Amino acid sequence: MKIVFFAGGPGTRFWPISRKKMPKQLIPMFDGKSTMRMHLENMFPKYGWNNILITTTDLLATKIKEEFPDLPLMNLITEPVRRDLGPAVGLTMMKLHKMGAGKEPVAILWTDNFIGKPENFFASMRAGEQFILQDSEKIIFIGEKPQFANENLGWIEIGEEIDSIEGQKLYKREAFTYRPDKKLAEAWTKDNKHLWNTGYFITTADFILGEYERQNKKLYDLLVQIGEAMHTSKENEVIQEIYPQMESVSFDNVVLEGVDPQKTLVLAGDFGWSDPGTLYALKQFLQKNEKDNVVKGKVIAYKSND
Repeated sequence: MKIVFFAGGPGTRFWPISRKKMPKQLIPMFDGKSTMRMHLENMFPKYGWNNILITTTDLLATKIKEEFPDLPLMNLITEPVRRDLGPAVGLTMMKLHKMGAGKEPVAILWTDNFIGKPENFFASMRAGEQFILQDSEKIIFIGEKPQFANENLGWIEIGEEIDSIEGQKLYKREAFTYRPDKKLAEAWTKDNKHLWNTGYFITTADFILGEYERQNKKLYDLLVQIGEAMHTSKENEVIQEIYPQMESVSFDNVVLEGVDPQKTLVLAGDFGWSDPGTLYALKQFLQKNEKDNVVKGKVIAYKSND
């Protein structure tokens, strides 16, 4: 299975700590390690550097290569300009297709969140990989068992159980809700029918490219032009010319919102996933209890809590 990490975002929700040249996924905030380093240190012993790809921007590519020198250069995919995740995912899927891995299972992951139970996560990954090997015309959403009533995340409502692989359960997808109100989040935490939406997926590059062709032909045709130049002397020149022409659009808008529900499944995990993507969320993540202050540096907390 190929593992693709997207690491090109500037981390604007985390400013002013996160900056364009040093976004939150590269900041060593957790015992001297960044979330990106923790992800990669978990992944490469299991999958090997040859099966890991990172998509980022020209601005960050050198920094990432310096920090992870074992990553093959051809596995570092760069966008000449930021065009949101619609074009970025498409570019990466076209790269996999041209590498001959279009029908191989691929995990689409992000580098700016946290996994507290890596072995549970790998069990979910193995189950998703096995299912996609059986049916490559699907996309599996990986959901996390809700740890508390978080109203700042997306949630997935699951339907009937479809399959179970090594104890990992796959369900029909019923609905998505982004940032429900507090009462709904509290109810969903207890009903066993809702999961946190991690934004992780397992699918194949060819399935995703087929969705681009079906749902956004203009974007797909530009990706094909880039694909025709890949692995030739003109690859960089063509990407520099064609990529900026692409519409800045989210992956949700290009693929996820329009994909046939019959081609989607949800894998329910319990791997301690969290997204400390804002300063407030980071505070919640680092607190031992809800009254603790969270400090770094020389701080005196005077008559304050939380």
